[in-house]
Amino acid sequence: MSDRDAPAELARPVADGRSEPALPDLPAPRWRWGDPLALVVVVFLIVVSAIVGADLNRRGVQMVLPLPPLLSTWFPHVGWGSPLAVLCVLVGLRLQQRAGGLRFRRLLLVGWLLNLAWMCSLTLIDGLRAGWINVLLDPNEYLSDLPRITDPFVFLRTFTDFIAFSPTVGGDLVWTTHVSAHPPLATLAFWALQRVGLSGGFWAGALCILASSLASVGLPVAVRELGAPAAARRLVPFAALFPGAVWMAVSADGLFAGVAAAGLGLACLGAARRRPLVSLLGGLLLGTAVFLNYGLVLLGLVVLVAFVLTGRTAGWRAVLVPWLAATAGFVVVVVVHLALGFNWLTGLSELRVRYYQGIATQRPFSYFVYANLAAWLISSSPLLAVVTVRATAVLVRGRRAPWSQDRVVAWVSLGGVAAALVADLSAMSKAETERIWLAFGVVASAATALLRGRTAQVALAGSAGWALLVNHLLKTGW
Repeated sequence: MSDRDAPAELARPVADGRSEPALPDLPAPRWRWGDPLALVVVVFLIVVSAIVGADLNRRGVQMVLPLPPLLSTWFPHVGWGSPLAVLCVLVGLRLQQRAGGLRFRRLLLVGWLLNLAWMCSLTLIDGLRAGWINVLLDPNEYLSDLPRITDPFVFLRTFTDFIAFSPTVGGDLVWTTHVSAHPPLATLAFWALQRVGLSGGFWAGALCILASSLASVGLPVAVRELGAPAAARRLVPFAALFPGAVWMAVSADGLFAGVAAAGLGLACLGAARRRPLVSLLGGLLLGTAVFLNYGLVLLGLVVLVAFVLTGRTAGWRAVLVPWLAATAGFVVVVVVHLALGFNWLTGLSELRVRYYQGIATQRPFSYFVYANLAAWLISSSPLLAVVTVRATAVLVRGRRAPWSQDRVVAWVSLGGVAAALVADLSAMSKAETERIWLAFGVVASAATALLRGRTAQVALAGSAGWALLVNHLLKTGW
């Protein structure tokens, strides 16, 4: 059963009980030589980044990248998570075949459970202790600073005083690397987990995995509610086996990506169904994401795309109230933090000082302006370059074609790509983009829904296989 044979999924109920037809699922225009050229460019970019990075290391440039462009080391290995990960790929391929015949909610549930299993299995390739428990116990991670928090309100009020080194704030007083690099809400999330009795690396890792898995639900929901239900179905298996899970599992950056994707999905759901309270919750989560990670403010580009798409599809008057509710939710997060003593702009300003007090001064922007992209494509797999080219072709070559589901997907995906490019040019993302751009990779991967039939099956197997290869050959950092 295909998407075209599932009429119940080709109409979206709105608030008054009527059915609103979905956009047509037309074949997407594509550039004939786009796929092979994209793969050639990716391979070239990765190889050049590796060669130039190795040369910089040999010349003594302090980049702290043993295997550029990644923060990783060469470490071929297998673990008892290996057969589980292979099993996840087989289940994902089967899910892809059955996606058209399942109710959307059941499809989402199966995709979410598969994503949880995928992240756990990838983590356990390195072993329970090395791959899960010890990761967040690193001295540069959030848990190391938790003993300093005796009062969360004092922590919020004084947080910006200890981000950067100064004559009065030395190395024994500044926050550790990850704590200082993010707003205080990120650290407070782990502090709250500890306060309820779930302390230590295992439970912190479990929180990250659970929150990260929200991305496998939030993005398909957003795509569906923007008028592309058939595309959302095709997206679910790709979201479940997202290659970036190698870095998402047991990682706070995965947690941030999951919260952001969930917020986007709820905001789009509330706007499409005319449910302001759902939009409000989406706005609260989007605001939370920005107060977990400064860089996620760039996902405002994707939110803007979603706003325009819902207005174009459902009418500006119909979606205005839900989007105002989402904005109100975002503002609530800002106001609460200000009332408790934390100013986001001050924190960002202090972070910039701290950033250039450290290794960023040694990392040459002329190298990382392209090596960042190489690391991101390794994390999200070279498939991301292929579908980005296809998304561009949909918008450029399909301008005179009817508005379709593929055009919705292309706009969402290119919004994620644009966010990554802005981050790249900001010079605040020198290296480690395989991890810190995970949220952008999640959104950009929406373009995998442009793939159909046999091509989609090969792409899913290839991208998941790439993740397995990376996880088994490298020991990744953070």
